[in-house]
Amino acid sequence: MSKNTTLKKTILKKTYPGPKEGTVIDFLKSELPLSASVIKEAMIQGSCWLKKGNSKKLDRVRRAKAVIRQGDHLEFYFDPKLFERQRAEFEEKPLLLKKERDWSAWYKPAGLLTQGTKYGDSWSLMRFIEKESKGDVLLIHRLDRETDGVVVVAHNKKAAKLLSTKWQGTLVQKVYLAWVSGIVEEEKGRLDYELEGKKAITFFRKLRTHEDMTLLELRLGTGRTHQIRKHLDMYGHPVMGDSAYGSGNKNKSGLKLRAERLEFDWHGDLKIISVPEEKGELLP
Repeated sequence: MSKNTTLKKTILKKTYPGPKEGTVIDFLKSELPLSASVIKEAMIQGSCWLKKGNSKKLDRVRRAKAVIRQGDHLEFYFDPKLFERQRAEFEEKPLLLKKERDWSAWYKPAGLLTQGTKYGDSWSLMRFIEKESKGDVLLIHRLDRETDGVVVVAHNKKAAKLLSTKWQGTLVQKVYLAWVSGIVEEEKGRLDYELEGKKAITFFRKLRTHEDMTLLELRLGTGRTHQIRKHLDMYGHPVMGDSAYGSGNKNKSGLKLRAERLEFDWHGDLKIISVPEEKGELLP
């Protein structure tokens, strides 16, 4: 498919009417304005979902020749722009930081999704790990696409449940770095602005300044969505390059926020996992 393609964004949600048994690719070819080769490639990217019989769960299906039966429900999500993007190689590959029997820790580069969307998952950390580990990979927490840093995933349900409990509480020390707009006068402080009517606490420590920017070390006391980005905007020092929050903080090189370090106990052993030195400092 060329960049000048006239293909349009396409969504299909349909129950397979029969015959009694068929293949995913044959059904999709009959329903979609796409070539068989594009459909197959999009399926590999993770754009096709299947719910079998009376099951309530939709699962990705990547094999074009996968069998479907009368009554199975198929969903297919196609966006030409995302399709082309997911064809490209990673600009920077994730790095394995620590491998345990039940979980592993990875460095996620900025620009990479933590997990995919309905339109595909080939451009995501989770899919990368699935291919590398060739086993179960269960999401515990996520980072925004623009944020780089440390991500932990589980490799079995028991570990996922235990790790998720730690992440939902205050048992994980989460340390971030952020370049913010303006000169922060306080050497350290606490931000406790409520978010969506809920308590939210962020601690910060001033590290250094550069021109009209300040580098802060931040520790989460709670884990609200976009907490750091929202809190710093409310504080009057939005994160540089944050297109969603703040003003006067545009930055050509993108969002200047990094998940620098995670600390948590694992069966009596303190685990400290940091962004590798080879990634260098978070530059302004």
